[in-house]
Amino acid sequence: MLSNMATPSKRHLGQLIDDYKRSHSATDSGLAQRVGITRQSLIQWRTGELAALPKAANLRALATEIGRPYRQVLAAALLDSGYLTPTEDKAARPYGEILHDAIDVLSEARRLTNQPMRQTSSGKWDPDPDPRSALPIDWAEFVTLALAGAAANAGGIETILAGRPGSWEAERVRQTLQSIVFDERDLMRHRTEPIVVDLWVEAVLPLTGDTSEDDYQQAELALLDRQEAVPLPDDIPPGPFEPDDPRIAGIDWLSVGDDGNLVVAQFRDWPVNIDPDKLAVYEELAEEARNSRPDTPGEIAYEQAFDQIESLSTALDSQRRADYADYAQRLTTAIETKLRELNLTVPVSVTVTTAPDGATSEQYDAHRPSDYPADVIEAAAHAAIMDTPTPSASAPGAPLERLENGESPAQ
Repeated sequence: MLSNMATPSKRHLGQLIDDYKRSHSATDSGLAQRVGITRQSLIQWRTGELAALPKAANLRALATEIGRPYRQVLAAALLDSGYLTPTEDKAARPYGEILHDAIDVLSEARRLTNQPMRQTSSGKWDPDPDPRSALPIDWAEFVTLALAGAAANAGGIETILAGRPGSWEAERVRQTLQSIVFDERDLMRHRTEPIVVDLWVEAVLPLTGDTSEDDYQQAELALLDRQEAVPLPDDIPPGPFEPDDPRIAGIDWLSVGDDGNLVVAQFRDWPVNIDPDKLAVYEELAEEARNSRPDTPGEIAYEQAFDQIESLSTALDSQRRADYADYAQRLTTAIETKLRELNLTVPVSVTVTTAPDGATSEQYDAHRPSDYPADVIEAAAHAAIMDTPTPSASAPGAPLERLENGESPAQ
């Protein structure tokens, strides 16, 4: 459910810039001037239209301006310009390589200094230019803040210590972090990574006990029962087919009756994954039957009854989509409200949509909320889900009854 900020293809650098602009109300012209490029170049950066890798100086200036690590900005530019693929960017680096980078960063921090101030003859305080007066930074504070930021990005203290929570090293880190934050909620002020909540309505509803999916399935079955209850025409003349027509050989749901007309099994008895070639044969035979003579009054009435039921089925699906879209909008607002209560300082993206057709179980799992929230971010989303009325709780009655009574969805 939670992840780093997802970006469209070829627009990774633009996402970083847009996140900054949303929180700082910066203009393209002003930002471009501070970075040292033209406004048109900045627009190309934002849209991912990079024909070549931008100059390092401009990327460093952008990193400084938007408050992002240079490495993150460089990686985004490499992705947008094609020098780095998303797969390579997301691949886990070896333990030793990451440890080496961490040691390099901490070693670099050791060389940082605080420049003391001195009072001039005019009484004004200016930085002391004498390099001998420079004082080393509070390196322990630097390390502690880095630990807090990493823990916040992971979602919480216990989350980042989950690898071996009972070790003496974990206990020392836990004590250090607990000494600078009041609780897990306070820890979030140290977070540096954006927060993304990306959910599918169909993956959320099982957590709430909502019955909408079952209700709509029952409505669809009711329409199927109506189709099967439509009386067959009793004025059909003999048809043009022979019982041993070779074209229907091997199609167990299609046959020819003694009167020469096609006999088609009830739809619910059709194979789940019907063979396209067999379906094409049926459509060809049905067209041949239609062209052999005009429809009888009974057939016309039969088709009209089916058309009415089909229209109801289409309207039922539209109603379900409207119910789910309404719920998605309300849940999005509720989650955003809960997250704002955490006073987060990083970009927050909340997306609640319906699942696409053909989605796999793995995709559903990726867009499903946690049953048991592991951190304050997940807890906020979970609370919003529990507080937001679901489609079945908001809708006045069963789906098919609402549809036939002309009631608006999700009132």
